[in-house]
Amino acid sequence: MAYLDDNNDNLYTQGDPLEDLDKELAELRATLEELDGAAPNAPTPPEAAPAEEEPAPEKAEPEENKPEQNEPETSEEIGEDMKQKSSGGKNTAKKSSGKHRVPVLIAAILLSAALVIGAGWGVSRLLQPKKVNENGNPVAVGEKVTINDSVMGDIELQTVKGAEINTYTAENLVTDENGVPAYYEDGKKISHLGVDLSEYQGEVDFAAMKKAGVEFVMLRIGGQYYGDDGGIYEDKLFESNYQAAKAAGLKVGAYFFSQAINAEDAAKEANFTVQKLNGRSLDYPIGFDWENIAEEDARTDRVTGDELTLIAESFCDTVTQAGYKAIVYSNTSQMLIMYDFETMKDYDFWLADYRDFPTMYYKFDMWQYTKDGKIDGVEGTVDLNLSFTDFSE
Repeated sequence: MAYLDDNNDNLYTQGDPLEDLDKELAELRATLEELDGAAPNAPTPPEAAPAEEEPAPEKAEPEENKPEQNEPETSEEIGEDMKQKSSGGKNTAKKSSGKHRVPVLIAAILLSAALVIGAGWGVSRLLQPKKVNENGNPVAVGEKVTINDSVMGDIELQTVKGAEINTYTAENLVTDENGVPAYYEDGKKISHLGVDLSEYQGEVDFAAMKKAGVEFVMLRIGGQYYGDDGGIYEDKLFESNYQAAKAAGLKVGAYFFSQAINAEDAAKEANFTVQKLNGRSLDYPIGFDWENIAEEDARTDRVTGDELTLIAESFCDTVTQAGYKAIVYSNTSQMLIMYDFETMKDYDFWLADYRDFPTMYYKFDMWQYTKDGKIDGVEGTVDLNLSFTDFSE
């Protein structure tokens, strides 16, 4: 969580895709006209509306965590490739008959592409994951699919049988005059506003928080130190926060800040959590909050994705066997790049993504949408969340 580590700000700037597309189209038209002669009635792709400026990130993602970016083809390479394909692999530059047909056809294709891409970006600055393959057919289980994230670029995933796909859209997210978002489906609000708290927020007025529209709280119950020796600690305000939140009529969940390095370590963390609850009921799940420590050496620095998957599985299974629900907290890049969804498909996810709307291929149940939120009852800033699932039902 943001109280200890800001590594969720895995954002770095990229260029404007629409502006790049316009430039590519212009260069391609010029190349084709030079090779084949200008078509007298070739359609001209319209200017795309400029996208909103991407907010500047607070901190760049560590270089070693960035996914590789696909180098774009040049306009000359695209033009030559399209000419080869349209002529059965033969170069048509020297042919005199029908020389206008190729550029007209290409221009029409480019116009359609510009309209489709421009319309998509007019609705939302963040591209949604592809649900079909290159042939336009539904993605099959085990088939590789490329999703485009506005920050990380193209990411290739292999689909997993039984893993639910994200269907949330930016159009269904409505923000009120106070800047508080809510998510709607078929005109009905399905989201629930929540706050996650630790001792770092100090004393909290839970009644004022509930009056401001908060429905649930996720309370830190403890954590593990990230030094080499580790060591589990209890959050000093969990007990009082639990009692006060319940008295105010709020629904309560918990979370543990993990620095586990293997499955046995995670089981110890989970057992500590269960013991501290001492049989008390929870309305919302227990969150497994494993994070990279971005600016300092930590005992978890050498944990691999496969190991992290086993660690999360161990923690979640332990609290589930004790009669509690479990949920895995993660930012977008960690969730996509490190976790193995063949295993993790059976667990709920709590996504941390501080953009206007997250681009996430797999379904998530809760969304931590800011670490700098303001809400009545809490002095200073606090993490704010939307839950798309009412776990208390």
